[in-house]
Amino acid sequence: MLETVLGWAARIRKRYSILIVSGPDSGVRQFSLPAFAVPAAILVCAFGLFGGAISLWQWTFQSFETGRTERLEEENVRLSRQLESILHTVDEFEARMAQNAEVEQQLRNLANLEPIPDDIRRLGVGGPPPLSELADAASPSSHVRTAREALNRLDQLNREAEFRTANFTEVLQSLERTRSELDRIPSITPVRAGRFSSGYGMRVDPFTRQSMLHRGIDFSAWTGTSVVATADGIVTTAGHSGELGLLVEIDHGNGIRTRYGHNSRLSVTVGQRVKRGDTIAEVGSTGRSTSPHCHYEVHVDGDHQNPWRYILDGGPSSDGDA
Repeated sequence: MLETVLGWAARIRKRYSILIVSGPDSGVRQFSLPAFAVPAAILVCAFGLFGGAISLWQWTFQSFETGRTERLEEENVRLSRQLESILHTVDEFEARMAQNAEVEQQLRNLANLEPIPDDIRRLGVGGPPPLSELADAASPSSHVRTAREALNRLDQLNREAEFRTANFTEVLQSLERTRSELDRIPSITPVRAGRFSSGYGMRVDPFTRQSMLHRGIDFSAWTGTSVVATADGIVTTAGHSGELGLLVEIDHGNGIRTRYGHNSRLSVTVGQRVKRGDTIAEVGSTGRSTSPHCHYEVHVDGDHQNPWRYILDGGPSSDGDA
């Protein structure tokens, strides 16, 4: 141990000489340094380099963080503007949905549907807010709180839109049923190209010359003139039927039936579905008839009615009163 200490002491006492030659005529300069100065100089240089590296890293990191902070601030400004635009759009959406609610109620009234109670409407569109990373109510960021509010309002509007779509579907189905019922009510003239020739009620029979009840109305027309269905329905009779000759009878549902007599030719068969305005026969003079014409009857729940009450298109030209 002693030898080791003595060895280190001898090395420290050593000196190193440094010769510097500046030129051929300037001579030689000599510097003497103690032995410990060399490792000390190396350590100083090493510490200097290490400190410089740390300072450079800190400067680089600070510059990066400063730039990152500026970019984040700019992004926050853009996000803030976008959130304001989103909230404005949500406000407009809510206003339009409120207007749609009024239209929805008008449609329900038109379709003879009961209004939807407020408690049922709230149940239909209520529910918990959507699950999201924005669901932290304790977030200190105003942008997060604003985004959460917009998200919840949009989810509420989406629920309300789905609920309203179901309501509109119900309204459309009701209107379709109403239109179907209207389409099955007689409302047009069975013969377009002709003229009114005999009305409903008591009249002098052209064969017996006696007063008799005429259960329909007559439209005179040329033989072969088209006879059309006055409403949607199903053909229940298509053939000869005594005094009315070639007869077509249509069942329109709800107890309503129409009859078209004295035809020269039939265009439909029993069981066939027809639409209002479809050609079902041609005018003729079959059966108990004095001239080509269409005899038209309307029956409701088995009782014959005055067909003029069901003609809404004015009918053909008339030479008498119904």
